[in-house]
Amino acid sequence: MNINQKLEAFAKTSENEARQKRKDLQDDIDRRINSALEKIKQEALESSEKALELELGRLKNAQKREIANYENAAKKRLILKRGEYLEALTLAVKSALEEYVDSHEYREWLHERICHELRENIGATIILRPTDYEYLELMGTTSSNKVTLGGYKLLHADKKRIIDNTFETRLVAYMEDFHTANA
Repeated sequence: MNINQKLEAFAKTSENEARQKRKDLQDDIDRRINSALEKIKQEALESSEKALELELGRLKNAQKREIANYENAAKKRLILKRGEYLEALTLAVKSALEEYVDSHEYREWLHERICHELRENIGATIILRPTDYEYLELMGTTSSNKVTLGGYKLLHADKKRIIDNTFETRLVAYMEDFHTANA
């Protein structure tokens, strides 16, 4: 084998080795680039997930605040409506009571109740609204402008105990019960 052949064989071997080294270097560079790209991609995904979680948390908090504000506004409207209904109901009941206390039925009922109370509570005084007092003119009764809607108050003979059977007091109690039961 002559020197030219040896040189050609050496050149081919060197060329093959260089190609292989180039290929190995290229593969190594590709692996490193792919690894770096994968790492950057993973970091970007993690960063995006964190950003999405933060944004979702912010949106959920904003939604919760909006819902709470809406619920509070709805509760306020409900309370106002309830107040309007209670006021309307109170006025309707007062109107019905005023109509009733102008009736013959009421006068009969009141006369019966007063006679019963005076029999059961000797020496007691019955306090009536002025119009009822003028109509009944019974012994043991007196009038007071504090009784306005009807009914009566019974002042025991000892002047220490009073029983309030006025429609105003009962109406207030019923409305408080109604309000409490529907709150």
